[in-house]
Amino acid sequence: MYKNYIFGFGRTLADLTRGYRLAYSQAFRSFGIPYEPSKEEEYFSTPIYDLFSKYRTGCACVFRDFMTQLITVYDRNVMQTSSVYPDVSPCIRKLYAKGCRMGIVTDSYEQHVHQILAEFGLDRMIPSVVGIDRMAVERPHPYSVNLCMRELGGSEGDTVLVSSDPKDIMAGGNAGIDTVLLDRDGTSVPGSCSPTHVISSLLDLPGI
Repeated sequence: MYKNYIFGFGRTLADLTRGYRLAYSQAFRSFGIPYEPSKEEEYFSTPIYDLFSKYRTGCACVFRDFMTQLITVYDRNVMQTSSVYPDVSPCIRKLYAKGCRMGIVTDSYEQHVHQILAEFGLDRMIPSVVGIDRMAVERPHPYSVNLCMRELGGSEGDTVLVSSDPKDIMAGGNAGIDTVLLDRDGTSVPGSCSPTHVISSLLDLPGI
């Protein structure tokens, strides 16, 4: 049905929660900001500058120090704290065996994505990764999706985007391609992003 599959990364292919929790909690404590586990969803989804500005204002150098610590802690622990979901490897390997081309759009750094994929033997199967390093415009703008699609040699008619993040689904829709919302725990609200399909497992992907 589709020749090209573009995936989200965090919460779609990889569970990055432990690494985020470690990095954010340490950075918060170092800068005297209370860390509340009940607000992790907000912390992890808010742009870092906007998040920091809610608690501290003043010299930009203070934010740079905060950002440096956050990235350093995450970078140091990314491999020990990251994993892929059980349905990921079977899905990717089946699509690869069928000759499908695959890519990723993500707010993560491309280096981290490649490291995690390589750890689980998936890196060579996913040739295009568009991370925050190359994201000139944030999603839901279609920039990153269009860039990934070009790198895969795909077009609107043969490419689908798969993600658990409504922001990715909207970006895919804005790029004119079909979209699949991955809702593993049944808590998403599909109406907020209007996906083409909704699935609860990557093994239920159309065409797999």
